[in-house]
Amino acid sequence: MTISKPEKEIIPPEEESFIGRWSRRKQATQEDRTELLQNDMPTADVKNTVLLTDADMPPLETLNEDSDYTGFLSPKVTEALRKQALRKLFGSPAFNIRDGLDDYDGDYTYFEKLGDIITADMRHQMEMESRRRLEQLAEQDTAEEEQQLDVATASTEEDVVEQQQVLADSRTEQTTVQVDDEEVEL
Repeated sequence: MTISKPEKEIIPPEEESFIGRWSRRKQATQEDRTELLQNDMPTADVKNTVLLTDADMPPLETLNEDSDYTGFLSPKVTEALRKQALRKLFGSPAFNIRDGLDDYDGDYTYFEKLGDIITADMRHQMEMESRRRLEQLAEQDTAEEEQQLDVATASTEEDVVEQQQVLADSRTEQTTVQVDDEEVEL
């Protein structure tokens, strides 16, 4: 014998207030949820199952990706054995698939060479290097001029010979700079 619920009075939508409609809908969803929960309740068979322990588990070496790992999730299985089994499961090739969406997982140690292409940054770096070399040469020239002045004002013959040798050594070191595919000798 089932007890029926009293029929609710149906109010036409135009006479029903917003809060009344909201309350009615909320009660209807709660009734649907309780019916679903009652249908999903476990049966007595689940309560009679035996909890598995470490002794009941198969050796980890015999497991593969098609094996059943649900026994390792039993509460009586030690945490260490559970971790080892799950590590074996998730280390298998079925779970070890890269999605290719990670930007950082590429091999960036090898790259395609640019060849004859000179980028704007490369051109700028070459210009900066040539300017640095020109400044160094200008400094060397001023140093040579100072040495020549020192030679002219030197009082002894030995100082003159020594300074002339230093001057000759510095002149033999010539530097070439490449600017826009042309070698400039300084």
